[in-house]
Amino acid sequence: MKRTRITGGLALAAAAGVLLAGCAGTPTGGGGGDAGGSSGELVGGPGVDVDAQTIRIGALVPVSGVFAGAITNIEGLDAAFHRATEPGGVLEGWTVEVDNQDTKYDAATAIPLYEGFKGDIAMISVVLGSTIIDAMLPSIEADNMTLIPGGTTPNLQFEDHLIPSFPMTSAHASSLIPYAIDEYDVGDETFCTLAVEDTLGSYVVENFDFTVEALDLTKGVDTTFEPTAEQLTAQIAALKDADCGVVMTGGTGGFLQTLAVQAAQQDYAPLVLAGNSSYNITLATGPGSEWLAENAIISVPGDEWLGTDAPGQAMLIADLEAINPDFTPSANAHLTGYVNGLLTAEILARAIDAGDLSRDGIADAARNFGTWEDELGLVGGDVVVGATAAENVPPSGLSMFRIDESVPTGLKLESYNYDSDVSRDYIESVKP
Repeated sequence: MKRTRITGGLALAAAAGVLLAGCAGTPTGGGGGDAGGSSGELVGGPGVDVDAQTIRIGALVPVSGVFAGAITNIEGLDAAFHRATEPGGVLEGWTVEVDNQDTKYDAATAIPLYEGFKGDIAMISVVLGSTIIDAMLPSIEADNMTLIPGGTTPNLQFEDHLIPSFPMTSAHASSLIPYAIDEYDVGDETFCTLAVEDTLGSYVVENFDFTVEALDLTKGVDTTFEPTAEQLTAQIAALKDADCGVVMTGGTGGFLQTLAVQAAQQDYAPLVLAGNSSYNITLATGPGSEWLAENAIISVPGDEWLGTDAPGQAMLIADLEAINPDFTPSANAHLTGYVNGLLTAEILARAIDAGDLSRDGIADAARNFGTWEDELGLVGGDVVVGATAAENVPPSGLSMFRIDESVPTGLKLESYNYDSDVSRDYIESVKP
């Protein structure tokens, strides 16, 4: 079990940091600001010690085996809560503790972990894995637990109690494919898929089919693989036999590297498109890195690590340095944890302003949130949290990267916040 404790007392009080605290994404119509509410006025709840001004937050992130690098999601959370509890932060004076449970990216493992710690947490700030979140939904509803996913699919985007913060994880094809056509002139190629056999993979293929039909492209074959697959030779042979010039992928862990090594062995080199779930920190240095550098485009929200397009990128780095000067940059996971932590802090601040940090009070604060404006430029557009879940609107902008070991994180920016009509049309098509 990973357990971290971040206090306002250990945080740096740099003037620049305090100034930037006011730049965090701000809900339309106010909110945040004064933590307010003395212990005698504020209603507490699970995971909340009103007298000590301490809030415990839950996370369900795999941090062992091939998912060890996902611990950077928790670093991102800690960095966000560092900022929130600083003087001038939206939770000034409070302590936020993060309790992460290692799900091993397995729903059967995650459910009892959730049941074991749900009585000790105020809300959940990050869960990785659409299949895991889907399995948790009955318990989340029964417990009136507010949860911010690490990523969503259409079946989760419009669920009560879930507060999405990024473009849908499964909807990257509707940005990647138009971008590839615009920039790489691949409109006459045959488009195919290689997707993991789980909820994420199913919705990646759905989004791919929507995009191919919308753009009147030639579709080839769909291929799939098990989440633990170490061999993709049969799938690669099928893609090659179908003359697939562009392959949209969907999965997690190290499957892109497996694809790269085994595709090179079969002398196959299509243009590979991959969403942010496919990223890991060794893509630019590990097995198959040269093949991936030549053939893969990856879409991730936000900016290049040292980029200047997003005002919040420097803020993210400064906060990570404040909690861990020796951190190793990670393109996607640090951002996910950081953004979800900032959104969590804003929700909690609203609940405090309303005098109610119970489960009901936090759920009310989340559901009445309104629009979280992307002033930091980190999430691809404004996030709309509707009065009902059916009114949620995710952002649709995604940045396009090539794999390059010369830059931190291994991702070199090609296009910041690329947006497409197809992406927006897809969101409309999956609304309830």
